[in-house]
Amino acid sequence: MGRLKAVSMYRAMLALGLVGLAGTSQAVDFTYSGFGNITAGKVFSASGLEVGFPDNNKWKCPCYIADYSHGSVYESRWSLKPESRLGLQGTATFTENLSFTGQLMARHAAGDAELGVELAFLTYNLSPKWTLQAGRKRLPLFFYSDFQDVAYAYNWTRVPPDVYGWPVVNYNGANLTFRDDIGGWAVKSSAYFGKENAKEVAIAKLGDPSRVDVQWDNMYGIDLELNRDWFTVRAAVNKSKQRRLRMGPTGLVQFSPDISYGKHSPQTYSSLSMNVDKDDLVVRTEFSKIDQSSQRGSYSGYLMAAGYRFGNFLPMMTISRFNSFDGVGKAIEVDRNIGLTLRYQLSDSSFLKFQLDRSRWDFLNGTDNTRKLATVSYDFTF
Repeated sequence: MGRLKAVSMYRAMLALGLVGLAGTSQAVDFTYSGFGNITAGKVFSASGLEVGFPDNNKWKCPCYIADYSHGSVYESRWSLKPESRLGLQGTATFTENLSFTGQLMARHAAGDAELGVELAFLTYNLSPKWTLQAGRKRLPLFFYSDFQDVAYAYNWTRVPPDVYGWPVVNYNGANLTFRDDIGGWAVKSSAYFGKENAKEVAIAKLGDPSRVDVQWDNMYGIDLELNRDWFTVRAAVNKSKQRRLRMGPTGLVQFSPDISYGKHSPQTYSSLSMNVDKDDLVVRTEFSKIDQSSQRGSYSGYLMAAGYRFGNFLPMMTISRFNSFDGVGKAIEVDRNIGLTLRYQLSDSSFLKFQLDRSRWDFLNGTDNTRKLATVSYDFTF
C-alpha cells in the first residue's frame, strides 16, 4: 500500500495484539465484523477557472474532491485509490455490561497509504436505557458521521462532500447515551465531551504541502434522534475552541485564529436531518450551520435526495450546496453539486453502485469552475 505512517502502524499493531489476547481468553467473548468498498472514479469533463485547490503540483487536475476530511481526490484518469478502503471492527465483552470496541481502517488518504486505529473505546451499560462510553470515537456532527466510512450503510457512493467535509472526524472523550421508546417514538440521545489534536490533517494537504495541525479543545455536544415507523429526525449541536498550527522554520506556529485574537476561537456546529423510508420511497435531507467567529467566518450547507426502489434497484437524485461567508457575513463562495446514483443490491451483504456528479464552485467574483465525475463502487460487509 505504499508508505505507512509509523505512529499509525504502531497503534494498529498494538490493537491487533490486544485483540489476539482477547481471543485466547476463556473469560472474554470476542466478536468481529468487517466492511469495505472498492471504488473507482475519474473526472470526465471540466470547464472554468483552475484554482490550484487541490494542489496542482500534487494532483494532475482538473480534479474533483470527493472527501475533504480524508483528502480523497479524483483526477482525469481512472483510479481506485481515493475512496477504496477496508475496515475491521472487534468487540471484546468482559461482563454482561462491560466491553471494549476497536476498529482498524486501511485507506489511501491524501495520496498516502495509511493503516490506523479509528475507534478504541470502553462501553459500560449503566441500565437497560443508559450507556456510558469512554475512549476514541467518531465525532457525531452529522447524521452519517458515525458510519461515514461504511459505504454499505447509505445509498450513495459517498456522503455528499458539501456537508461532510471538516478537518476533525474523531474525538477522545466520553459520552452518555439514552435509549427508550416514548409515546410510540424510538428515542436516542447522547451528550459528550472531549477534545482532539489532529496532526497533519488531510484537508489542509489539499492545498498546502506543509504540515498543518488542528486542535479542538473544551469540546462538548448533544444530539437527539427520533424514529417512528417510516420517519426519522435528528438534531445535533457541537461546541469547541479551535486553533490551527502550521509547520515553519522554528516549528509549529499558530495561524488561526490570529495570535492577537487569542489562543483559541469559539466555533459551533449544528445540524438537522429528516429522513423518510416509506414502502419504496426514499428521502434524505440534512441541513448544517457552522459558525467559526469573526476570525474565520461561517458556513452553511444542505443535501436533499429522493429515490424509489424497483426491486433490487434504487435510483436516486441528490442536490447539495455549500455556502461560505466572511467574518462580517458577506457571501464569498457557493458550491453546488447534483448527483445521480443507481444502487443495485447484489446480496444481503453487498451493493453495486454507479454515480454521476456535477460540481460547480462559484467564487461570486465572476469566476467559477465545473467538474463532472463518474464513480462505480462495490460495497460489502462481512
